[in-house]
Amino acid sequence: MASLRKIIHLRSGRIEFDEFCALGYVKSNINFDEDDRVSFLNACLDHYNGHPFGYISVREHSYSINPMIYTELNKVESLKAFAIVSDTSIGRGNAEIEGKFYKKPFGIFGAKEDAIQWMNEEIIKAIEKE
Repeated sequence: MASLRKIIHLRSGRIEFDEFCALGYVKSNINFDEDDRVSFLNACLDHYNGHPFGYISVREHSYSINPMIYTELNKVESLKAFAIVSDTSIGRGNAEIEGKFYKKPFGIFGAKEDAIQWMNEEIIKAIEKE
């Protein structure tokens, strides 16, 4: 039996929480800015309460994001890895650019299930190192 995910809704999207990772879904045509980063991050920090976690951005819709937000995410100790799921070549190309700003494990995937499997492995590795 699959476990139920906790889901929260924010102004610019929603977050689904699994054991080791948060899956973020941003609404269409959003300009994901610093305020959005803070609200998504704070929701994750509240949920995981200091425990290691990863974040998967599931890109179902087109929206813009400032890659400089990753410079702030690099400073979050409990955020151990980041992944992007996109089923378009443009989306994966944008993700490659974003990945240059993130200094921890960063994955780009075409399928959400692959991202979740990779993320779970990354978080388990991070926990074992602690």
